Parts: sequence; C-alpha cells; structure tokens
Amino acid sequence: MKRRWMYVILATFFAIFFLYSCTSTKPTETNETNEVTITIDRLGAHRNATFVAVQDGLEKTWEELSGSNGTYRFTVNNSDGVYSIVAVDEDTHSDHFHTFLFHGTLAEAKTVNFEFKYDESIDFAKLSITVPESYANAAVSVFFLKHGASYNCPQDGKTVVELPKGSGELVVVIHDLETQAATKVYIDRAFSFQGDKSLTIEESKLKSFGKEIKGGDSEITYYWVLSKTLVSGSVISNMQIPDEEVKSSDRYMAEYSQQEELLINWWKVTKEGTPITVTDGVKTLGSAASTISDTGTENELPKVTLNRYESPITGYDVKYYNFDISKRIGTDPSPVGTHFITVTPGYLEKTDYVYTFPEITLDNWKSTYNPVDNYVVQSLKICLSPNTIDQINSLTPGTEWTVFLSDLMGSTM
Repeated sequence: MKRRWMYVILATFFAIFFLYSCTSTKPTETNETNEVTITIDRLGAHRNATFVAVQDGLEKTWEELSGSNGTYRFTVNNSDGVYSIVAVDEDTHSDHFHTFLFHGTLAEAKTVNFEFKYDESIDFAKLSITVPESYANAAVSVFFLKHGASYNCPQDGKTVVELPKGSGELVVVIHDLETQAATKVYIDRAFSFQGDKSLTIEESKLKSFGKEIKGGDSEITYYWVLSKTLVSGSVISNMQIPDEEVKSSDRYMAEYSQQEELLINWWKVTKEGTPITVTDGVKTLGSAASTISDTGTENELPKVTLNRYESPITGYDVKYYNFDISKRIGTDPSPVGTHFITVTPGYLEKTDYVYTFPEITLDNWKSTYNPVDNYVVQSLKICLSPNTIDQINSLTPGTEWTVFLSDLMGSTM
C-alpha cells in the first residue's frame, strides 16, 4: 500500500512541475521585471483556485491575490528577490481541499504553475468525433492540451471523449483495431473547445506519420509538443510529426522513466525528432533520504530541517526540493498527503535550510487549511538540471532535467 501511495504523490508532483509547463510563457525572453506569474491549471483548463496568497520576502504580511481565468500576477520588491506562494483549492462537491506552496527567488523562477484536480462538470466537455467510413472499425486516441483519451472504439464510426475546455492543437490518432498500431493522424492547429461539440474528420485530412525515432536509449519515449498539447510517444510508437504538418514551434520531448527501488524521471526537449541518450549519472542516482534530517513543529506548524544536496551529475544543479506534509487517518497504514511544498536552494539559503510552514492569518485562510501538527513526510523529490526552472516550465529546446524520489517512510532520518 505504501508503494502505491508513493506513486500517487509522485504523479501529483510531476503534474505540478511538468505537465503544465508547455502552456507557460518564456520568461527568459519576455519577463525582465520583478513580476511573478502564477497559473492554476487543470489539465489545460484554466480556472481560479479557491485561495491564492503571496509573501514578499520572509517577514512581510501575506497578501491575498485576485486572479482571472486561473492567472495571477504580483511584483516582488524584496532586495534578495525572495517570495512565497500558497494556493488552496476546495473540491466542488465536498469539503476536501488541496494545498500547494512554492518558496523561491526571482533569480530562480518567475513562473509558478499549479496543476489542481479538475472537475469534469465544469472544466471538461464532450467532443463527438466521426471518423471516415473506411476507418469506422478503427480505434481512436485523442489528445488535447494536457489530456489524452487513448484507444477508444467508435460505434458506427462515432466516438465521444471528454476533453478539457480551452484552445489549442487537437490531435486524433487512428489505430489498427487488432494491433493498436498508429496508422493515421489528424491535426487541428486552431481548435477552440468551450463546450460540447461535434467534429467530422474528412479522409483527406488524415496524414501518415513521419519516421519512427530509432537509436539512442531504448527506454526513452518521445512526446510531441505542439504548443499547448502533448502527444504521448507510447501511443504513436515514437513516430515523428508528419512532414507536411510540422511548424517551427513544434518540439519533441524525450522521457526516460525508472520505477524500481528509486523512482527517476528524466526529460530533454529538442527541435528535431532525433535519438537521445540519457545524460550520464541519471540512471545511477541514489536515495537522498538523508537530505531531510529532522521534522518537528513551531507554533504547532511543521518545521523541516534539510541538508544541502550535492548533485552527482556533472553540470546539473539542484533546482528545487519537493516534499509532502501528510496525515494519518485512523488505523490506515498509508498517510494521506494534504500539502505539497516546493522550495528552492535560494530560499533555503535565507533560512539556513530550515523550512517552517507559514503562519497565515488572512480572513479567507481557514484554520482547516493548516496542516496537522503530528504530520509525517513520506517522500522527498529533488530536481536537478543545467537549466533554469523557467526554461523547464517553457520547454525551451535544449533544456533537460531529472526528478527523482526518495522514500522517507522506509528510512530513518
């Protein structure tokens, strides 16, 4: 059970700091100010969170922000560029809520994005797709923004999928029903989807895939990055974008995943669909459980002491640490993650590598938003990269990074 829960919180973490990334701006090119942009994302659908607040520096009073369509902005005036963000989102139909915090500096990140749980009744709509008659018995996979609906079997040439509301590239993949091999693809570069809709695909609009990407590490999967939409390489057998459909903004993202004793993911973004080899040292990363050396409380709020982690990979530095604050429920052996905290080395340098959960007293901050004092930390995730967080967030070509998870429940700190 513990192992299963680790996968859940790992998936949550990657959602926060990866899946939203292709919708971000490129701050290294466009944001030369002290402004930080926060995006609340739900698999591509943007909607405000229940509560978002920021702190300028380490000592100033927290300030609640107002956002529009899931986007919030604020200016950091602290001389060291230090800032903190908390975002809380309550479930639409229950009293459950999810809380994410980010603590960093302007030198490290000017875009912060949180991937919250989506509500299908609000954030999604139904798309009815009719395929050409000659493909009426084929399987269909649909990709839009950050959501993929794989291997749907049409009835009488029609299939219905639920997709996030928004605008972007729509990709429909046609598969051989028996082998599941991808045979044709339909791409709409300007698909607007704000509610239930129907789409009829003409056979002339179906294109053949490019060549399969072969070579490099055999464990790598190659995603298409079509502006805001990700297309999984595992569904299209690592084939390239059709030559006649390629745009200058298109990218490929190589992904390596190791899910053994240590959970490791590594990515690299390229302009061309060329074979990639995983950077030396990634596959041999070891546990960093000792990085968190102590847990306690201060004013009944969590206080976590960390040791500096030294990257063993040449050219890679620590970009952020991420850990959960979890609580035990009754006799259930698996604690439940309630708060997910991301903190950068620049921030920790200002606190002597001691993290204290903020004491927030704003009117709309409910006491129930605070974590329990008898909390546990189940895992620690560390991101290493030669690039910046903003370059990772914008999937800048040439950017590469790794995130690996260390189990703290099976170790002694």
